[in-house]
Amino acid sequence: MTSRALLFSLLVTLLLPASALAGGIGVFNGTGFHAGAALSEAGGTGTWINEGGGFELFFGKRDFRLHGRLRFGYNAVIDVTPLAEGAVAKNRVGHSAALSVGAKVELLPDVEKPFGFYIATDVGISPLVLHLRNYFWVNAGPGVRVDINEVFGLFAELTGVLRYENGFTGGAWLYLGARFSFD
Repeated sequence: MTSRALLFSLLVTLLLPASALAGGIGVFNGTGFHAGAALSEAGGTGTWINEGGGFELFFGKRDFRLHGRLRFGYNAVIDVTPLAEGAVAKNRVGHSAALSVGAKVELLPDVEKPFGFYIATDVGISPLVLHLRNYFWVNAGPGVRVDINEVFGLFAELTGVLRYENGFTGGAWLYLGARFSFD
């Protein structure tokens, strides 16, 4: 490490408040579905399975009830709408990046430390899309966490999602993942 990089690292460490370093990272898998207006130009209605995953950055001390989070991931949108007789399946899978900002609020603060229940919400956009148009979504729902030790925990969230792409569609997501806390 050069002396400039070392000096810069030292200055950043001294100037940033300790709470700015609180939080952690996590990984997640998301599986869900949505139904509504068709994604293709053919029109009509359809049903899709969503499968993806990614990583998250979360902010706030471990013992705080409110945590912010940023999620970055991949989403495959798989069209499971039955085809009309004799129709040819084209572009039945769409691929997209998924970026969201959200929060989780711990409920029942008197529950023992290894377990927790919370409400989570996210607002996201899918800006990099193959075979689909850009879309955005809002989701919210309950979650449960299990802390394995002081810094590592597992979580599950079941959220309802409202998605907009030339019209609104609704559905549900199940997220499963793991988090590692820094503080």
